[in-house]
Amino acid sequence: MSQSELIFLFIVGLAAVFAEILIPGMIVGICGALCMVASIYWTYQAGASTTGHFMVAVSIIAVPVFILLWYRLASRTFAVTVSEAGFSASGDFEGLMDEEGVALADLHPTGIARIDGRRVDVVTRGEMVLKNTRIKVIEVRGNRIVVKST
Repeated sequence: MSQSELIFLFIVGLAAVFAEILIPGMIVGICGALCMVASIYWTYQAGASTTGHFMVAVSIIAVPVFILLWYRLASRTFAVTVSEAGFSASGDFEGLMDEEGVALADLHPTGIARIDGRRVDVVTRGEMVLKNTRIKVIEVRGNRIVVKST
């Protein structure tokens, strides 16, 4: 291979490693790294040590820069930007303990009820409760509200 072809192969490899920043999957980056290594090896084999040294220097500088760019881009692209402060998955149902309400749908054994003016998902201990039946909360564990008919 001529020296210009080896330089072209090196540039293609460098571009492929850079493209890995935009196209995740590692295949393009690995192929690019292999092109870079092969072009450096063949450059030294051809006796163009000055060009080989230049390629090694560019590799030593470019690859960490590409990794840093990838890290910055990935952290901005995949970062959660919505604040989770004050978020509670449980919905603060502890205050419903011993409250009474009405089943808005048949509970087979799960369904929807209105308790303390709130529409909530509830579950019974296995018994079926018909719609519009009065119910009472007997257990609250996280977001699981267990009721029984009264």
